[in-house]
Amino acid sequence: MPHRNDDGTFRGKQAKKLTERTLGARWVEAEVIRLKRLGMDFSRIADQITAIGRGRAKSITDLPADLHFAENYKISAQGCHQAYQRAIRREPALAVDEYRRIDSDRCEEMLLALQAGIRRGDPRSVEAGVKILGHRAKLLGLETPKRVEMTGKDGSPIEINEPPLTEEERRTRALEIAKLLKEVGAFNE
Repeated sequence: MPHRNDDGTFRGKQAKKLTERTLGARWVEAEVIRLKRLGMDFSRIADQITAIGRGRAKSITDLPADLHFAENYKISAQGCHQAYQRAIRREPALAVDEYRRIDSDRCEEMLLALQAGIRRGDPRSVEAGVKILGHRAKLLGLETPKRVEMTGKDGSPIEINEPPLTEEERRTRALEIAKLLKEVGAFNE
């Protein structure tokens, strides 16, 4: 059994001091979260944080007074993504649900912007709309499982492997879908 001091704290345990490196990491996480909420991608976020670190731009999140960046400070898009992932893991589930809702709203806005092209039967608009719906389904957990196992006559599993579609095959399928939708009157203008 560990021994305690008179004030109730464990002996030998000192309060952790916040290092400049930890302070910088937490600031980067906060800045990445705020810039991601504004809709920026990770490469643009990396450029912005690099500019802030070098003193060429102003940050959204207040910089701690004792935080100093190296003269040639640089962060990559991958580094920003990792900071984002760490911050998300650290945040409560309610905040993660908020990000999911924000991303879902962005998907809705993109679909609304594509509506005119989809109604005209533009294959690129239809293809983009299908991709957005796929992303939204994945985001909200509506996607069905990818792997399906069926049993054969002898009870052994049967694996069905469908090769991935090429870009040309996807475009052809999108054209076919647009044509069918037009034929059934789904695009009445």
